[in-house]
Amino acid sequence: MNSEFFYRPLWQQYSCCFLFFLFLFGVGYLLVIEDIKQQADQQIQQYDENLTKIDQLQAKINRYKSSKNHLLSTISEKELAQALAQHHLILRTFKYIEIDDTVNWDIELNGEFADFMALMTSFNDDYYYLDFQHLMISKHESELQIAFTLLFKKGG
Repeated sequence: MNSEFFYRPLWQQYSCCFLFFLFLFGVGYLLVIEDIKQQADQQIQQYDENLTKIDQLQAKINRYKSSKNHLLSTISEKELAQALAQHHLILRTFKYIEIDDTVNWDIELNGEFADFMALMTSFNDDYYYLDFQHLMISKHESELQIAFTLLFKKGG
C-alpha cells in the first residue's frame, strides 16, 4: 500500500471522504428526484386521459338525457327499405296486416347476423320506435334467415 492518501494530514483524508460521500449522495438524490418527476408526469398524463374519458362519458349521458326528452318516431316503409339496403340485408317477404287498433309488419330477411345487429343499432341511434314480436333466426345455406314482426299501435 504505497498510497499518498494515507500520508496526508487526517483532516484532508476526512475531507476527501466527506466530499466523496457527499458527491454519491448528490448523484443518488438527483436520480431519485428524476424518478419522482417521471412518475409525476405519468400521473398527470393519466389524469388528463381520465378527464377526457369523463368528458366523453358526460357527453354520452347528456345525449341520453336529451334523447329521453324527445319522442320516438315511427319508422316508415321507405325508411325501412333504405336501412335494409344500407346494411346489406335482403328483404324476402313483407306483409302488412291491420287488426283493429294495431298494425303488424311481418318481415323476413336474409343476410349476416352482424348486418342485422348493425341495422338494429342504427334504428336505436336514430330513436325509432320498434316493438319486436316473434323474432326467429335460422340458418339457410350460407346465410341467415331472420323473421320478425313489428307491432305498431294506431294513433300513437
